[in-house]
Formats: sequence, C-alpha cells, structure tokens
Amino acid sequence: MNMQPRAIIRGNPQSILQLSKAPLRNPPDWTQMDSDILAHFAQVNSQIQNSRWFKSEIRYKMQDEKLLDYSFPDIEDFVFAAVYIRQLIAENDSLLDDAIKRYCQHVDCPIRPSWVRYELMAFNATLNQCALNLPVCTVRELFDAFMYGAGLLHKIPKVGNHRRVRFLEIYDNQPKQKLFYSLNMSLKLLMNHVNRVSAVIYRDYSNWLQDYELPSPDTRWHDQLFKI
Repeated sequence: MNMQPRAIIRGNPQSILQLSKAPLRNPPDWTQMDSDILAHFAQVNSQIQNSRWFKSEIRYKMQDEKLLDYSFPDIEDFVFAAVYIRQLIAENDSLLDDAIKRYCQHVDCPIRPSWVRYELMAFNATLNQCALNLPVCTVRELFDAFMYGAGLLHKIPKVGNHRRVRFLEIYDNQPKQKLFYSLNMSLKLLMNHVNRVSAVIYRDYSNWLQDYELPSPDTRWHDQLFKI
C-alpha cells in the first residue's frame, strides 16, 4: 500500500525527519567554519540534553504557605548547563541564530528553512516573554540576573550596576521555590526549541559530510576533552 507522507507540522521534528535527505546547495561554497559551527551547535545541545541539570526533577509542593517538598538542580549542575545555554542566548555568541543561518544558506529545500526559522522565532519569543509563573521579569532578564548580577560567570558587578540591582530585586523579593522553579523550567522550555532544531540540522549536516566530502569539523569534543 502506498503510504502518503504526513503533513509538515511546526514544532514537530518527526514531520520534517520523515522527508528524504536534503541536498546541499552549491557545495563549493561550504567552508570549514560552516562545519565547525554546525558541529559545535550539535555538541552544545548534546552537552545540555545529557547534563544532570537537564535530567533533574524540578518540582515543589506547597500547603497554604508551607513548603512541603521540593527538588531543584544544585549550583554545580546549573552552572555547567548555563555556560552552554549562554552561547545560545548571548548576543556576542548567538549560536542558535548562527547555526540556523548557515543551515538555511546551504540546504537546498523550500520547506526546511521555514520550519527551523519558526523554531528560532519561538525561541526568541520565549526568551523575551515573562518567565514561567514569574511575571516580574522576562526569561532573558532572569537568566542574565543570575549569570551576571549574581556573579556566576564574571566577577560580581560594581555597586549600582543594573544587572546587580535587578538580581537583588528579583532574588530578595520572590519565594525561593517559586524563583528556582521559574528559572529552571523557563530554560528547559527554551531548550525544547533548540533540541528540535538540532535534530533536523544534524541529520542533514551528517549526510552532507559524507555525500559531498565536506571538511570534517576541526573541533575537540567536550565530552572527551579531559580524558586521557
């Protein structure tokens, strides 16, 4: 029986992955940096998805005003993942945007670019909307408050620095269980978009490396970086 392909659905990577592999447009235009960026993007997504932070249970239970039970990632697990998440978010890195632009430039398909660009749009919308169950700040603002205002990534900002002020406003005025739930769950929602994009890009990219004999990525894989 001749099976008709399912409809292409935004937000559903399986609807894209059902398509046959996409050809590469103008293989001579491919560069070493294209290989490196797409490989690094896949690596960053994999490091986050396989991290203890991503696999951590995030929950809390209240009875009236009393906290009965909770589960959140610890600081080491959060910082490990946050360093990678920052590469996807920070304006001077914009890894997700860079990977999608390179993919769309090279993929010879009328459907895939629209699909991954929709995920990028949804990612940015989530990043710039109010954090989950925490209407006092956006997801980006909350992430930046912890990474920079709290001094997790760089040294503590000067007194009066806007990121330091904003971190203290948020941290000192919100119930901690609500704050930690919002921070971690909002970032997991962001990573849903990244994971969907990575699944689509990586399949075509890995096929292109073989089919067109493109330069292999000149990277040192992080999961092996400190192994002898």
